[in-house]
Amino acid sequence: MTTFLYEDFAHAYVTEVGDAVRRMRTRHAEAVDLLAKATVGGGEIRAFGNGGSSAIVRSALLQLHAQAGVPVNDAMMSPATLAYTAQREEFRTAFARSLARDIDRVRLVLVASVSGRSANILEAARLCAEHRVPVLALVGGDGTQMELAGGMVWATGTTDQQISEDAMLTVLTLAVATVPGPGTEPLPARAERHLRALAAVDTELLGAFLREATEAVADAIRNRRRIYVLCPDGGPLALAGEHFAHNLAWDAPLGVDGVQPPLVVCDPSLADMSAILNDHPDPAHGVRHQLSSADPEDVVFLLAYDSAGRTTREAVNAATVVGARPFLLHRDGPGRSSAGARHFRLPRVDDFALATLVQSVAHLLCRTTRAALTSAAVLSPDDLMARDLAPLRELSDTPSL
Repeated sequence: MTTFLYEDFAHAYVTEVGDAVRRMRTRHAEAVDLLAKATVGGGEIRAFGNGGSSAIVRSALLQLHAQAGVPVNDAMMSPATLAYTAQREEFRTAFARSLARDIDRVRLVLVASVSGRSANILEAARLCAEHRVPVLALVGGDGTQMELAGGMVWATGTTDQQISEDAMLTVLTLAVATVPGPGTEPLPARAERHLRALAAVDTELLGAFLREATEAVADAIRNRRRIYVLCPDGGPLALAGEHFAHNLAWDAPLGVDGVQPPLVVCDPSLADMSAILNDHPDPAHGVRHQLSSADPEDVVFLLAYDSAGRTTREAVNAATVVGARPFLLHRDGPGRSSAGARHFRLPRVDDFALATLVQSVAHLLCRTTRAALTSAAVLSPDDLMARDLAPLRELSDTPSL
């Protein structure tokens, strides 16, 4: 695939995301009103989602808690809890049971589901209807697939899974940013600035970045090399990193014959992080430790706020020393590195909005990697745009045991 193909695809994809955000903007005020009413007097907010939607709703919860001190379910559901529940009871009711314990204190439930038909999401919405708790539901398509007793269905206007997820995260990020109080920037101005930043993504440079990253990832998957997705600075970028790793581990090879599950290493777990911070106050220790196990030609994606930050520089150096192939996505700092990492610098937006742009890059890379793994002879930007994962989800279904 040529660099021009990657560039044209990136331009088409970013344009579609912007169009979806513009469609959803018409209901931004309603969503903000629901969020604002829920936070009055210390009201609590809960949020639920599956797959990529999990990272999306948790980013909104992190933003609400960090910027406005809103009580939220910080972790949503831990992996250990989910696995334990799925083995012993119906996973269909897992979110509702978690919500039921605190339903009397909850003022709003936020859910995200591109299909709008996830059974555990519908069970949570049913419980909310019984207790008259409003729901803010972000869904794909036109929204008619979900009915609520109270609240709002916020539809993306497209059934494309990745574009829907990017639009959901963007509009949520913008809406939540207005919750802290009257002194915050008005939503229309903030939304317009973000759309300008989205349009300002340099798709020529992004195309070159995507081409190299796609070749590296496809090669790593075929040859059983490790792929690292690391965000040593934490925050919303770490949640975007989790989604990034999910895309590469699960979505890029989904339905591709003869491809084994990739070896993807993501950020440390909560247990790892608490041990690292307790034993080693140096924030660079964790990423150095992770990359000490990397081998030559392993692929390393580093997500950073500032490429000139010490932790980022040490991470790039650690990857370079072992002969890995580092790719750096960042907002601040120089766009070139003497250590030899392939950089891509994103437009200047705040930390939470930056995560929305990184998520789009992850989705672009997921699609181009799928194309590379299927060895498509001739592709066009339209072919890549058509590689929506939603129709392939049935391939990942497994019968109940």
